[in-house]
Amino acid sequence: MKQQNKFDLEQTFKLCIFGDKGVGKTTLVHTYITNKFEPDLKQTMGVNLYVKFIEFEGLRTSLQIWDFGGEDTFRFLLPNYAYGSFGGIFMYDISNQRSLKHIDEWIPLFRKGLAEQRKDIPILLVGGKLDLEDNRECFSQESYEILDKYDLIDGIECSSKSGEKVNIVFEKLLKEIRNYLGSDN
Repeated sequence: MKQQNKFDLEQTFKLCIFGDKGVGKTTLVHTYITNKFEPDLKQTMGVNLYVKFIEFEGLRTSLQIWDFGGEDTFRFLLPNYAYGSFGGIFMYDISNQRSLKHIDEWIPLFRKGLAEQRKDIPILLVGGKLDLEDNRECFSQESYEILDKYDLIDGIECSSKSGEKVNIVFEKLLKEIRNYLGSDN
């Protein structure tokens, strides 16, 4: 029997994270990958690719996390990078109402790039900067309306700074991807 190398993968998932600039996308991904908060990360220009190897439900799994820059000048590229994704994260800043309102632009752009057979992949609504609760501009009722309007799987608020619910964001998305792949899509 062949001994398995720890680098032998059994599954790979491409995920895209997108939303306005400055909402904390890169910081969320960096905190998830490294398990530490880095306050001075550079703004993403275009797209950054991060890879994390994990064990998910007993399988060696590679997560390819495509961190899409939120600058207006790069938005037209999102459909190209969305292609082949198994899941998406739309991220907004709970202390910036405008960042949540822009979901009306981001979700259609993301879905435009998905393969025809994957138009309904799981997309998670993530409110970042939960540590700025005292400056909150986005409230639960708005999130519920958006979840329904765009048929998103769930809404989670997290703080990359404190680490609160950072892992839960990715665990939730992976479980929903598993459910999606287990259905007749």
